[in-house]
Amino acid sequence: MTNVNGTRIERLDEAADKIVATSFLSTELFALVDELNAQPDLGRALTDPALEAEGRGKLAGALLGKRLSGPTVDFVVQALALDWASGREFTSGLGRQAIRIALRSTDADQVRTELNVVRETLATHDELRVAMAGHTAGEEARAKLVDQLLGDKVDPVTAMLVGRAVRDGEHVQDALWSCMELASQVLGRILARVTVARPLPAYQMAELGEQLRRLYGQPVDMAEHVDPSVLGGVRVELGDDVIDGTVATKLSEAQRELA
Repeated sequence: MTNVNGTRIERLDEAADKIVATSFLSTELFALVDELNAQPDLGRALTDPALEAEGRGKLAGALLGKRLSGPTVDFVVQALALDWASGREFTSGLGRQAIRIALRSTDADQVRTELNVVRETLATHDELRVAMAGHTAGEEARAKLVDQLLGDKVDPVTAMLVGRAVRDGEHVQDALWSCMELASQVLGRILARVTVARPLPAYQMAELGEQLRRLYGQPVDMAEHVDPSVLGGVRVELGDDVIDGTVATKLSEAQRELA
């Protein structure tokens, strides 16, 4: 069965990749996404199935033309022509493109690497993770925390994406991972999460990456996650696939067999 939403996402990816990616365009799209999230009725009006694509485009021009630049409105009109099932789905699609355009406007490989450092930092510092998740701080306080943590030490797109990710509260790490996956995607690669008890030597990571490239038929970015509880071995997560060769898992399986 055809994944209709997947097809819309792919078509929007294709449309976005044909335009010049700028930080200004991504900033305007993020602002629109925030507005649509705050005013769901606006999203429902723009995606009204009773209107033809041309009508939805004219409505977008009338409602957004005075607030957004011409290139941004033109892209939104292209997006609306894809017949979204709901305003929420349309907003989600625009949010994805805002991230992809931001990544395409800079060094996406560097941003992906920096985002993984942030993810690992949060994974190993409980107090910082709790603060970022919003349990002890409001949105303004979390924004200041991001600025203190990153400052001018990372690519501006990295800082911006981390700042937006912390809005997801307890889901901040999932949001960062999604951004990392999109960074790999715009580079024509796929992203693998590699969990190990201790950091792998560079040559072993390179060998694993080559094995995965042959298995999946395209280049693979490696995001290492150190977790001493796995004891040894390697666990690889790539999309919905899991290759688990950790010692902890093997011990658990042996215990179940002996029980």
